Amino acid sequence: MNSNDYKRSLIRIYFELLKKHHENESYPALEEVKKSLEEQLFFYEKELFYTKFLLREIEYFLSHPIPIPPFLSKGILLKLLNEIYEDIKYVLKFIISKAIFVYNNFWVTPIPKKRIPLFTLIFVLTCLLLPFLIIILVRIIRRNIHISILILGIIIFIYLVRKIKNIRDDCEQRITLWEEIIQQNKNEIEALENQIIESQIYNIFDLEDKVKIWLEEDKLDLIELGMSKLNIEKELVDRDPILSFFGISSDESSESFILITDREMEKIKNKYQNLLINEKDFYKEKGLDGKYRYGVYECFLIFLCANFISYYRCYWNFLKGESVDEETCEFLYDSIVSVKTQERSSLNQANPDEKRKYIDLLSLTTMDGKIVYFKISDDRRQKINSSNRRVIEYVSEINEAAARIRYWLRQRRVDYQRIKGVD
Repeated sequence: MNSNDYKRSLIRIYFELLKKHHENESYPALEEVKKSLEEQLFFYEKELFYTKFLLREIEYFLSHPIPIPPFLSKGILLKLLNEIYEDIKYVLKFIISKAIFVYNNFWVTPIPKKRIPLFTLIFVLTCLLLPFLIIILVRIIRRNIHISILILGIIIFIYLVRKIKNIRDDCEQRITLWEEIIQQNKNEIEALENQIIESQIYNIFDLEDKVKIWLEEDKLDLIELGMSKLNIEKELVDRDPILSFFGISSDESSESFILITDREMEKIKNKYQNLLINEKDFYKEKGLDGKYRYGVYECFLIFLCANFISYYRCYWNFLKGESVDEETCEFLYDSIVSVKTQERSSLNQANPDEKRKYIDLLSLTTMDGKIVYFKISDDRRQKINSSNRRVIEYVSEINEAAARIRYWLRQRRVDYQRIKGVD
């Protein structure tokens, strides 16, 4: 067995190990526990962030010589109102409990005859003195209304400041508590990840790294193969070729990412639609890094040269290192009359600063009315918001290709050449 055969056998072993890895019963159960712990960790970190933010606002509020409402943030105000509400509940609860105590001891429980005169005297004095004291207090307040308001304001101010300081102390305690809980949660997740690794049948991390490298090597080999099939020298290529590499399942083997409008070619394609690839080679397994890998890929390459555009297409059997259903085509720029690009994308993402591109489509129309479509499924996320300005930082290869094709087409337009000659 040569080195290439050995490499291909390891690729098949990799897919089989992934399949067994996902069939391991203990693994999904542990993954569910891990997911639950990660959700808890997200909640704890969110609470810790909110508590730290509230503490900073309180420190900023108390740092002023006289804390006044303009420095009172919404977070502090809501927390303060909640504390006042709790105090009112406590006072009402205290009054109700004392009322129940009095009722049980003085109304339900029989009073000794010796104490009846004493309780009667206390009740009468209370009924007489209480209204009298209230009247005196009201008169004092009315005569010294400004002083009374000032005293009341000072009392309320002291109460609120003390409450805010109590909230600050509570935040400091909560921060310490949340940090301990978060660290404990992280330790549990780390221990669970080690347990997940141990629950696997084989440790295939190293093998997956090798498969990634081999897949990239195959892409480079396909570029060399495409240039050889098209008889293109490196010096003729305007820039690096555009490579599209899609994993396909057996159900998708009859579909193609290159569409044509040539009816005669469509008849031939429909007649020989099924790929001559063994069903056992059609793998589709999710790697340990969360990305899907396939046993068979559809590959097509676009080469942009100074005078023409060429493409090479094939199905690549990753497990055998062989290509089938090869297709080559070449167009002179003079025969192309229009270039069109289309993008299928979505802004409905979890991150509002990202959009997801699903498909890029480049279509070329020739002088005889034929249209060739090159469909690329990007499925990439890209940021569209930077420093509060909507900008597109990523430009797809298909748009770069269209720009270069348009450049060469404009160079060869008859009216452009005439104007250029006159100048």
